[in-house]
Amino acid sequence: MAPAHPPGCQCGDADAHVLLEGELNFLYKHVDRDKVVALNAEDGKEGKMVIRPWDQRTQEEEWLESDADEQLILRVPFTGNIKLRSILIKAGPAGYTPDKMQVFANQLLDFDEASSLEPTQTFDVPVTRDVVEPAKFPSVRSLTLFFPSNHGEDTTRVFFVGFKGEYSAFTRDPIITVYEAQANPADHAKIPGLDTTAHSRIG
Repeated sequence: MAPAHPPGCQCGDADAHVLLEGELNFLYKHVDRDKVVALNAEDGKEGKMVIRPWDQRTQEEEWLESDADEQLILRVPFTGNIKLRSILIKAGPAGYTPDKMQVFANQLLDFDEASSLEPTQTFDVPVTRDVVEPAKFPSVRSLTLFFPSNHGEDTTRVFFVGFKGEYSAFTRDPIITVYEAQANPADHAKIPGLDTTAHSRIG
């Protein structure tokens, strides 16, 4: 019999079949872990503590916990462009579990901004897996996860955050583009070594 999971666990049974299936499209190695930032985290707690490999998703030796109140923000940058498919959360127990998660794509926000701006997508927690709407996350460089409240405790606790999707490396070739309200190529000298100058019209 598979071991029972504590309240708030969103990770499923850790048998070999699920492990192999679960690792498909898992994006752990594409998270820039050293640049993960947690806001309102308890002293000594770092955001990267909860970004772990798939085979460590059920561990509870380390966790991220909010400090002054139940609100918590986790900023997660990636090392390339991500087509996001799902977000996995292990939190709890019980009242320490977030009741909602607001996700913002390509916006590194603080609490005032996250509270006033429209999220890319909002989820109720807990669920087995938060399946995102792919059309809203076609090219993600970073995510801000905002947990505004929980199920009744003074602080919020998160053990594991994972992502699934497709990865593509950043394009590193330089692109020269001139943006003007009314572009007129005749007004510009040719840049040596370039046959054309790219123009984009605003308005």
